[in-house]
Amino acid sequence: MDGVIRTRVGYCGGTSVSPTYQRIGDHSETVEFDYDPQVLTYDDLLASFFAGHDPRVRSCSAQYRSAVFYRTDEEAAAAGRALERTQLSTGLLHTSVEPLSRFWLAEDYHQKFRLRSHRDVFAQFRPLMPDERAFTDSTAAARLNGWLDGCGSAEQVERELPLTGLSEAVQDEVRAFAGRRERVGRLVR
Repeated sequence: MDGVIRTRVGYCGGTSVSPTYQRIGDHSETVEFDYDPQVLTYDDLLASFFAGHDPRVRSCSAQYRSAVFYRTDEEAAAAGRALERTQLSTGLLHTSVEPLSRFWLAEDYHQKFRLRSHRDVFAQFRPLMPDERAFTDSTAAARLNGWLDGCGSAEQVERELPLTGLSEAVQDEVRAFAGRRERVGRLVR
C-alpha cells in the first residue's frame, strides 16, 4: 500500500504482561502500521481493514477477533465512523474499537511471514539487513511481504521492485504474486 512505511506484527488489547504466540492470553494478534499521512490517510487504512476481512464473522477467540485499536481521539472518531458506514452496508458487525494501551512486538518468525515463506526471495533479501530488527522495520521488507501476499499495483511494483537489490529471477517471482488480489477482484466482479 503506497504510504505505508513500516508494518509490524504483534499483540494488544489484553491484560497479560509480555504476551507471546504460545502465551497470548486475552490479547489479539494485530498489525501496527506506520504510515505517511501525506500519502495515505487513517481513513484509507480503515477502509482497507474493513475490505480485507469479513467483520460480520464472530471470532471463536480473542486472539483472532476483529478490532481497531486507536491512539488518539481523532482516530477513535474516524474508526467509529468507519464502523458505522460498514455496519449500514453489511449489517451486524463483530468488530470492536478500543484504545491502544500497549503494542507488544511478536516473535521474529511472525514478522514478514509471506516474505519468509518465499525461500528464494527471503534468502536474497535478508542478508541486506544488518539485523533482525532492521529487517522487521524495513519499508522494503514490508513492501515485499505485501506484494508476495498479492497486494500492490503493477505500477508500484515496477517502480519500486528494482530498488530492492534482488536479482531479476527473484524479482520475477515477486511480480508473479504482486497484484494478484487486484486481478482476482476484477474477475469476481
